[in-house]
Amino acid sequence: MAIHMGVMIGSGIFIVPATIAGHVPATGPMILVWVVAGLLSLFGALTLAELSSVLPQAGGPYVFLRHSFGRVWGFLFSWNDFFINKAGSAAAIAVGFASFLGYFVPWLDTPEPLFSSSTDVAGLHFDVTIGHLQIVAIIVIALVTGVNVRGVRFGGLVMTIFTSAKIVALAGLIVAAFLSGSGSEANFHPWWPQEWTSEWTAGFGLALISALWAYDGWIDVTLTAGEFKNPGRNVPLSLLLGTVAVIVLYISANIAYTFVIPLREMPGSGRIAADVAVLALGSFGASFVVLGILCSTFGSANGMLLNGPRSIYAAAIDGTAPAAFAAVHPKHHSPWIAVLALGVWACLLTLGGTYEQITAYVVFASWLFYGLTAIAVIVLRKTMPDAERPYKAWGYPVTTLVFVLLVLWFLFNTLTESTRDALIGLFLVLLGLPFYALWARRTLPDGV
Repeated sequence: MAIHMGVMIGSGIFIVPATIAGHVPATGPMILVWVVAGLLSLFGALTLAELSSVLPQAGGPYVFLRHSFGRVWGFLFSWNDFFINKAGSAAAIAVGFASFLGYFVPWLDTPEPLFSSSTDVAGLHFDVTIGHLQIVAIIVIALVTGVNVRGVRFGGLVMTIFTSAKIVALAGLIVAAFLSGSGSEANFHPWWPQEWTSEWTAGFGLALISALWAYDGWIDVTLTAGEFKNPGRNVPLSLLLGTVAVIVLYISANIAYTFVIPLREMPGSGRIAADVAVLALGSFGASFVVLGILCSTFGSANGMLLNGPRSIYAAAIDGTAPAAFAAVHPKHHSPWIAVLALGVWACLLTLGGTYEQITAYVVFASWLFYGLTAIAVIVLRKTMPDAERPYKAWGYPVTTLVFVLLVLWFLFNTLTESTRDALIGLFLVLLGLPFYALWARRTLPDGV
């Protein structure tokens, strides 16, 4: 549960509520965004729990998709999860850490970069920036990379410590917001738009991108299933209990934020949680909350480096990725080459793109595979009917089908309303195909 909740609760809940309020400037739709995103994540976790009980192996969705649709789909998941999802998430979270560290070290907010360059590739514009935020982010990634080279036991211990700190900080901020006397019910107005238009539907879909980013990570605990004791029992339990706990925390946090800061003022807040802490607790009390937020972002970055390498490790073991990624440290028993590679790539990603851009790429591509993973439950019920299932998806097939349909709507809305970011995410996934052809040809007789 510490790994599961520790990855889910990262920088998102402390930053993106302000972005969501900009897309849906009414309290009802804003809370509904978090409810829908939470239910999506819960239905996904309920579905994934069955898969993890049937195939409790390291690699999680790689294993599920390989058994359901073939090696190429498993590889594309690992490609996306390793090079895009985990690396992009680690980069964005580390930048978020640096941003909150600016509360204590003001010069980190200096707008002038030390180096800046831009270029156009295939009609797409890319910026490369090296500033104080990027330097701190790289240091954070280097630290968590070192932690996870030492193995899942040590990485899990770090996750337990920082998960406890972040939950205490978030819960403390929620309680303080309601008891401080700084809030007002008037801040919740407007409760609902006078008329629900197509613009509201589009804005709701864009807001879901940010909310799903904040919930992202609910799939990650399955990546380390092969290193747990009794994974058929413990992985499903962590998925279910951890996801429900995070949903409750997130919805409570958003209500607390809005109670203290008027809804119309939220979009202008770059560090919404810190701003709420200052108003509710004063600068001294806010310092402790920001320390908790720093623990949260550090712990979540650690989770990216803990779980991410296991997806490419599973592909390497299966012969669809370079054998180096399957190398296990002789002392710490970690996939250390994969950990180091992910850390280096994540450091490079901190140099390009904004927080919002990185999350947009990550979310679209990742939810494409989450939808496929849910369909894998239906496929394996047909192809492996006699397999032992210690846990069966609650509400199957209704919850599974609802999850798939909502994922399809979300992907369509993102493609139409945030076309550039969605196409970049899709392009990065398809970029894995030539690498699969190269690597699979070397290791698999039939190349499939």
